[in-house]
Amino acid sequence: MTKILGPLFSIDALGTFARAVTYGSNQFGNWARRIVRRKYTRNEDQNFIRSWFKWGIDVFKGMSQEEQFLWELALTNYKEYGSSMARNLHRWARCLFLNHVLTTFSFEWEGSPFPPGLWKMLASDQIKGYSQMVSDLETLTALSFCKEVKPYFFRYLGICETTGHPGKGALVAGMATYFGTAIALDENYYKGLSDYEKTKLVAHELTHTIMNQHGWDYGAAVAASEQIADECGTRVADGELTPVYLYEGKALPELVDNPGCP
Repeated sequence: MTKILGPLFSIDALGTFARAVTYGSNQFGNWARRIVRRKYTRNEDQNFIRSWFKWGIDVFKGMSQEEQFLWELALTNYKEYGSSMARNLHRWARCLFLNHVLTTFSFEWEGSPFPPGLWKMLASDQIKGYSQMVSDLETLTALSFCKEVKPYFFRYLGICETTGHPGKGALVAGMATYFGTAIALDENYYKGLSDYEKTKLVAHELTHTIMNQHGWDYGAAVAASEQIADECGTRVADGELTPVYLYEGKALPELVDNPGCP
């Protein structure tokens, strides 16, 4: 509401009138300014970019800390940063991720969801019985893989930092991606395992991917997710595919948001 003290401009006029004119005063005297509203000019291309930007932010936030770490690792491969940069490395990792997302409008680069330029090797042919593990896990969980899951070897996957993870503080042996389309394995660690432990590790990570593909929120239930993956990994390694796996009396199709494939 406008408050007028005396005739307009003779003494003081303060406030806004009809959301069109605002009055005030300063050391130079009284003034009046017209309020101009900017016209909404966002076009379809801008809406498209904004949608991808928001989606990218949401995806990065939804990643496990271990997956986010790979984007931090990719930064160190591009350039040596000083200590002041290191303190903001997490933010810069997100920027690197968004740069690739908004450049390609995709969440995969060079055929994988991992950072381009970061050393990795497709390991499908290096993992004995990989296709059989995929099939066995579908039988055990009563879920289907909606998308192919590609396994990759990495030289280093960092330290587990996810709150609630039973292995927090230990070296990461394997991890699954946010969309459930790939798994990463520490190559040296994997190759040092027995055949039984190799199967258990791969089936563990595949359990995460099949649940992610069906809308499971890993970050909201870390301990439960790891227990389910451990138990499914063990049963696949033991060849115990029936009866269908139950967690607290429920089959996985009852726990995930989308038990079917789109």
